[in-house]
Amino acid sequence: MSSIESIMGVDFFTYVLPWLLTFAVVYGITSHIGEGGMPKNKAARAIIALALAFIVAPTVSPWVTVFMKMAGSMMIIITGLLVFIIFLEVMGIGGRVPVIEGGKKVGEAKVSIFQAHGVAFAILFIIIGALVFIGSGGLEALGWRISPTFTYNWPLITFLIIVALAIWWMTSE
Repeated sequence: MSSIESIMGVDFFTYVLPWLLTFAVVYGITSHIGEGGMPKNKAARAIIALALAFIVAPTVSPWVTVFMKMAGSMMIIITGLLVFIIFLEVMGIGGRVPVIEGGKKVGEAKVSIFQAHGVAFAILFIIIGALVFIGSGGLEALGWRISPTFTYNWPLITFLIIVALAIWWMTSE
């Protein structure tokens, strides 16, 4: 294995990348705070950023794999949701909301299904996000033991459910 391959291995993303990100963010924030009690000397701000980066890096390493799994899972979910939205728009499925003028209902306006049922879709997206977090190992990174029931591939299952719902809507009258 060459030296570049060993540098860009798993340890790079587990330790070096979070360290660099923490250092850059802390140094940037301390540089822009100004008169808020931060030192004006660049070396002092760099030492503060170095110290915080070395404190944060070991605690972040278990989360790196969770975030990498979540990113892949969210791409599957987003693709499924985009297909679902396209199917809804092509089929013209929507909702109706009352049009109120002067305190009186004067009619109804056709809106997209997401505008008509925004709260329901927000709850659905929160549930999907929680399932992705659990399926990506987020609870294990928090130190919670979970039963093997939650180790299924939730993003794939959710994607298949979304596709099944879209096909069901397309074939129903």
